[in-house]
Amino acid sequence: VGDIHGDYDRLIKILRHAKLIDRRNNWIGKDSILIQVGDLIDRADDTIKIFDILMKLRDQAKEVGGIVNVLIGNHELMALQGNYVFASIGDFDSFGGLENREKEFSLEGKYGEFIRKQMNVSMIIDDTIFCHSGISSNFLEQGIDYLNDYAHDLFTNIPPFDELYDSVVLQGKNHPIYTDPLVEMSGPLWSSGFVSNAESKACPEIEKVLNMTNTKRMVIGHTVQNYGQIKTRCDNKLIIIDIGISSCIGGYYGYLEILNNE
Repeated sequence: VGDIHGDYDRLIKILRHAKLIDRRNNWIGKDSILIQVGDLIDRADDTIKIFDILMKLRDQAKEVGGIVNVLIGNHELMALQGNYVFASIGDFDSFGGLENREKEFSLEGKYGEFIRKQMNVSMIIDDTIFCHSGISSNFLEQGIDYLNDYAHDLFTNIPPFDELYDSVVLQGKNHPIYTDPLVEMSGPLWSSGFVSNAESKACPEIEKVLNMTNTKRMVIGHTVQNYGQIKTRCDNKLIIIDIGISSCIGGYYGYLEILNNE
């Protein structure tokens, strides 16, 4: 499932259509694996409801052999950094104001702890690698487990907001999760290069990443595709699933389903 951006109702309708939850929003997906590729928050107002339902489903799925994984997007990172440029007034109100919102995203807060300790930067499921915006080979030299462990350690041991911004952005391009929205291949949370660059430039790098990770395709969100359509590049080796689900962007419905037995 692609970027949700604060739209709880559309997330619920998608999960019901995918037969992962019932009318009471409980997990019925058995041993299915749900991957959400980040950017749960900002733009619309439903941060609390979205986090709560996904955290509940994660526990329910685990009991019956299913898996729910939520990846870190650039907007989750912005919340940890205290960057509210895309946050809505309604979302602040749902927390009871800015101070309470910051408390919930702090090191000890319910959602801050979940992001820091449970949400990964990237994951490999079977023969597919998932990340928020696209991960280039230079960030994989020590493997995905190292990348995720580094992110968890960084987010857990560095105080929130301004200091976290300094620790992530200002260390430069050699930082494992270097994030600069103005740099095309800046890292797995902000990069736009796999989508914006010509295939002659993007596809060889995709091929290199797939070879390094022994996978067949990369699935990403982050860059909104036109008209609510999932798009592919590089002979279907890159699948872009940010279709503008949130009513604040496009209000489209859709998800990617991989049937391993077919």
